[in-house]
Amino acid sequence: MAEADKERDAYFERDAYFGVHLFRKPSTRRAAHTIGVVRSLWLDEDDGHFPSEGPEPTAIVRSSASRRHLYWRLTHAVTVEWAVAMNRRLAAYSGGDSGKAGLATVLRVPGTMNYKRHPQVDPVTLEITGSGPWTPEVLEQAIPPEMAPSRSPGSTEPYDGPEMDLAPYLERVEVLAEVADGLGKKFQIVCPWSHEHSGGDRSGTRIGQREGGGLWFHCDHEHCRGRTWQDFRNRVLHTNRMTIDRPGYTGAPMEVTIHRG
Repeated sequence: MAEADKERDAYFERDAYFGVHLFRKPSTRRAAHTIGVVRSLWLDEDDGHFPSEGPEPTAIVRSSASRRHLYWRLTHAVTVEWAVAMNRRLAAYSGGDSGKAGLATVLRVPGTMNYKRHPQVDPVTLEITGSGPWTPEVLEQAIPPEMAPSRSPGSTEPYDGPEMDLAPYLERVEVLAEVADGLGKKFQIVCPWSHEHSGGDRSGTRIGQREGGGLWFHCDHEHCRGRTWQDFRNRVLHTNRMTIDRPGYTGAPMEVTIHRG
């Protein structure tokens, strides 16, 4: 095959994805920039399977011969916080990928091709089932609640170590919101390992400080399983963030993150 033909084929054999949610700013996939409401739920089944007795999805996208993405149209808009929580419940109910429950998720576009297993190429197909739209209240009752993550022994025990300050760590990460917590302070942040999350999802990560002073870190994503406060501390202390200010530039602020060591 001529070199030009190889370059042409390499150009056209590209995977296509779309964002599952709308953003308020162009050229960004930050969860903090998403619209505050959504009118559908979504699920990447991954190696799992949505139970047949559950609410039938409105649309089914087959991303390959054995993988599906499911969507449930809602009767009215709901808050993104409720939608993400329900997406996680759907994933837990199905044994699917909870890492794709967040607002920054990208999924495959129907009508395109999946080149992930090249030279095997899978068409990405769409089926509209005709089911729905679903009322959020019905889905709330039909989908089992997500099991609370198990805590490590002593994670809520009184802290009797040296005095510690959470503020320096908050300055080194992107803080999305402060979250109510009966055991102390809790903040939703962008995980310093978010580039390893499925689809680059930036949700599902929290840090906090117990009433007694102890600091903690938790991330819901499988890629961060087993990572502790010490891992988080070492990561952010070796990370520098800076904003680039170019004369005459009037666009959105440009930030650079540098990981050292």
